[in-house]
Amino acid sequence: MKKNSIFLVFLIAMLVVVTGCSSSSNSDERWVYDEHWDYKDGFVVSKESGRILVVRDKPSNFKAPLNEILKNAEPNAMWISVEQADYDAVAVGDRVSIEIPNGGGIDQPYPAQTTADVKKK
Repeated sequence: MKKNSIFLVFLIAMLVVVTGCSSSSNSDERWVYDEHWDYKDGFVVSKESGRILVVRDKPSNFKAPLNEILKNAEPNAMWISVEQADYDAVAVGDRVSIEIPNGGGIDQPYPAQTTADVKKK
């Protein structure tokens, strides 16, 4: 009887381990940034206080509410703090190139945040 109990506990433990290791995708994956976006270019969808909001893909409507644009762009959007000259040189709707300085990081909340140089393409 004791051997059967030990075997049953072992079998249940193995089932839990195998089930846990084979889980499929979950909703948290939407927060993982698309590894295919290299953050080298995108489209300006908003400007405010010395920073611009850039998304990877061109929105179908730049005049749509910002929360709608962000929802459609998720997870590929990034607020970029820029120098005043770069801020003044670009407008909403422009395609821009992005140059993040060496050692510059990207904070990964949504939308991501960084400091970079941007140029109108």
